[in-house]
Amino acid sequence: VGTGPYVHTGGVWVYGDTDGVVDEDAPLSPPRITAWRLENEKRVLARAATGEHPVVVMPGLVYGRSGGLAQSFFVEPGRTAGAVPSIGDGCNHWALVHVDDIAELYVLALNAPAGSAYAGVSGQNLPLADITRALSHAAGCPDRIESLTLEEAMQRMGPIAEAFALDQQFSGARARRELGWTPTRLDALAELAQG
Repeated sequence: VGTGPYVHTGGVWVYGDTDGVVDEDAPLSPPRITAWRLENEKRVLARAATGEHPVVVMPGLVYGRSGGLAQSFFVEPGRTAGAVPSIGDGCNHWALVHVDDIAELYVLALNAPAGSAYAGVSGQNLPLADITRALSHAAGCPDRIESLTLEEAMQRMGPIAEAFALDQQFSGARARRELGWTPTRLDALAELAQG
């Protein structure tokens, strides 16, 4: 049995819609696409009781370096269709984290206590309307947004649309407090607009 640290990747989508800004102790209510993670992460963390050293890092929606899910499901379709898709009225929030900041959290998590779990979000809880507006600039169709119902989005994007439609806001304070994590890339909209 290994006792070295093992950092497991989860994701904040397992929390479902949050009621305002929450932390890792919020109730779990995953959309179907991430429901499988609950039992998986429970088994991973239970290994701390056997002397192993599991830690779970749950990234928010990762952006940066012209990659990530927003690029694949919003920017690329926007380039093709001439408008970036948006789900619902755009009032829901996405909890974002820059790829370089989340990478730093993974390194810090190697020294976290066994059985710990951290929401990897940088405190950038932005409305989808602002995000899709920024993504429309990256797609080359500034301010052209196509509003989709959840049903239309699911037909176009598949079950991940349920996750994109979540209203999530996270503090990310536990990783700052316990591990000294200091996200520094905090202008998501400017970076998303650049593509």
